[in-house]
Amino acid sequence: MSSILLLIISLAAPWVVQLAPPRQRLIALVAVIAVLLLFGIFSSNPLVMWQFWIGLIIGVLSVVLFVNMGSRGPRRRRWEDEEQAEPTGEL
Repeated sequence: MSSILLLIISLAAPWVVQLAPPRQRLIALVAVIAVLLLFGIFSSNPLVMWQFWIGLIIGVLSVVLFVNMGSRGPRRRRWEDEEQAEPTGEL
């Protein structure tokens, strides 16, 4: 049971930090570290368990892939479009 819980914690940790507002990401990171410390105190050291590292790798990769899927190419501004448009003679 503790290995499944550790896997869930390590999968959710990158998402908790990523979804926090930019000014509160440090607090979210401290909260994730606190949860890992509590897990280490009451269960076992999470740094030596393979479930932690696999979950962390999958979590980080999922965040990176999700962010890259949502990114688009650079947008052109409206005034750049108007400068390149041909004049019509109308005001």
